[in-house]
Amino acid sequence: MNSESRPELDPQEWEGILRVLLESFGMQTVAQFRLYDPYEDCAAIGVVERVDPYTRTFTIDGERFKMSDIIGAEALEK
Repeated sequence: MNSESRPELDPQEWEGILRVLLESFGMQTVAQFRLYDPYEDCAAIGVVERVDPYTRTFTIDGERFKMSDIIGAEALEK
């Protein structure tokens, strides 16, 4: 089984990810976050319920994810 290395995100990509994250949290819209995993494609889909800037985590459906694991994001509804 091959593992993939973590992609490097540039500041513009991070800005877009943070925009989707904060829009989902503030406006209660559904978003999809692609998460880094070396062995499989992972995603968190739903409304962001909580953002913790101190632990750099966010919560969807009661499950906590690390912001550093996000490699892509898109809003699924407006």
